[in-house]
Amino acid sequence: MTSSAVEADVCIVGAGPVGTFLAALLARAGRRCALIEARALDADAHDPRTLALSWSSRLKLGHVGLDPERDLAATPIRTIHVSQAGRAGRARLTAGDAGVEALGFVLRYASLQRALLARVTDGCRIFDESRVERVDDVDDGVLVTADRVRVIASMAVVADGATELIRSLGMSSRSHDYQVSALVGDVSVTRPGGHVAYERFTDHGPLAMLPQRDGYSLVWALPPGRADELREAPRAETCAALQDAFGWRLGRVTDIRGRASFPLSLRRTEPLAVGRTVVIGNAAQTLHPVAGQGLNLGFRDAWALARRIREHDGDLHDVARTHAADRRADRAVTIGFTDLLAQVFGIDVPGAAMVRTIGLEALDLLPGARRTFARALAVTPQR
Repeated sequence: MTSSAVEADVCIVGAGPVGTFLAALLARAGRRCALIEARALDADAHDPRTLALSWSSRLKLGHVGLDPERDLAATPIRTIHVSQAGRAGRARLTAGDAGVEALGFVLRYASLQRALLARVTDGCRIFDESRVERVDDVDDGVLVTADRVRVIASMAVVADGATELIRSLGMSSRSHDYQVSALVGDVSVTRPGGHVAYERFTDHGPLAMLPQRDGYSLVWALPPGRADELREAPRAETCAALQDAFGWRLGRVTDIRGRASFPLSLRRTEPLAVGRTVVIGNAAQTLHPVAGQGLNLGFRDAWALARRIREHDGDLHDVARTHAADRRADRAVTIGFTDLLAQVFGIDVPGAAMVRTIGLEALDLLPGARRTFARALAVTPQR
């Protein structure tokens, strides 16, 4: 059965940014890998989604030869302005508070994916338009069976959602529905504010305006029905609603393009490893976008796993077994921090707005609190 299978040290399921980043790291470390993707590799060539990359992730990308500003046309975030709609209280977090050059970077999904694929060297074979059907433990490795290829490897890594595949491995996913949807799009204004990102908390949750070279990227938490309405409404109507919620800090909102909406939820998979198969990135967890930590947590998953594989000369089963322990603390803190922000700033009960006002003012006035919060957004230990 396995005689015609492709052989590799590691088989990665899912060629999104996290899976492709892992493949690039392993190929540069001299490990043979196979990367399997259900869709065509060019399916995301014009994907308009915007991503937020932390300073810590920027350093990690340097290990595969990528610089966000030079190679990805990324816009650095040097300041984050946090406020409440219709209430007092605001805070400003700066790159200086975190001791870094930028708190993060805003870039297009398509440009990141294209650049990462170009960094996957000949040490990794890529099979696109091939859907993985099952992963089985065989002898001292795994057999990954897809509809167009089979791969025999020492271990398997699932990097994208693949809910049915995860369930077939004996893992389970727990979800929490935030009962809101995100309206996203590209926004033009008359008074752009340079390298400042705005996080404004409304009655339904956060409204983020992230700087781009040609305007701003919007992520706005709304009741599902309202998000759908504003997605389909005339652009002038959506601009007016955004103006009312965001205010006039950037002047007049003149246009919004590429609108889309999707529900927001927290999902986490347990356990992170079964046999010689591990899950990372979106297969391991999906987060609320309030703190922009989803991609960055996935990159840290890939980084930690690649380090373990690179340093391990023996049976990679040991790597799969220790992966969950490696990721436990960082994952718990990041998921907890993101979930807390999403829920605290989505509460609409008497007194909640006043508590948020006090919290924002304290954050702005206390240098130690600003430094701690800014570093939580920008920097994590290089493990």
